[in-house]
Amino acid sequence: MNPNSTASRAASPHYAGATIALHWLSAVAVLIAFSVAWTRAAIDDSAPRALLMNIHQGAGLLVMALLMARIVTRTLTPAPVADPPLPPLLRMAAFGGHIALYGLLLAMPLLGWALTNAHGHDVHFPGLPAFPALVATDTDLADTLEEWHVGTAWVMGAMIVAHVGAALFHHFVRRDHVLTSMLPVAGAALPTERPRRLQPMQQNSRSF
Repeated sequence: MNPNSTASRAASPHYAGATIALHWLSAVAVLIAFSVAWTRAAIDDSAPRALLMNIHQGAGLLVMALLMARIVTRTLTPAPVADPPLPPLLRMAAFGGHIALYGLLLAMPLLGWALTNAHGHDVHFPGLPAFPALVATDTDLADTLEEWHVGTAWVMGAMIVAHVGAALFHHFVRRDHVLTSMLPVAGAALPTERPRRLQPMQQNSRSF
């Protein structure tokens, strides 16, 4: 393996293509899982509720599968170098935020999986065999797991809002490449400094 290629990837202002694709696929899967759950809560008819539950379960399992793939790709491919470099406090906050978000992306599907089993139902992708049950059927446990699942969903929602807010902070305040490094289509590089206003003498000299 050419060490120069590794160095060039580490110095790139963008994440690897696989990392970007997995990030946005995860975002879409989470959005589907949330929107389907809210829609199902507003419906009384059992037939569409069952269909929406299958979609919700499939989206949750997809989130977990994508998370495993994201961990592998982030381990094998270097993250872009921050430009300008992050202060230590921001660097620690970013690391902690990503660990918390990854933990929630794992906890939510696992809680939903266990909740489904506690209600006496199997968990599976459409057309595939059922996954092993995490817990036995237990209505009391199901009530507890549902509270945890819903509570974790609210925490994840807050974390996603914070994640988006941090990306916008980097883009519009720090004016670095953190947001553009994860865009599917590489955006134009942002200046690391705001352009300075010209002094009157400079403005006059440039008018000739």
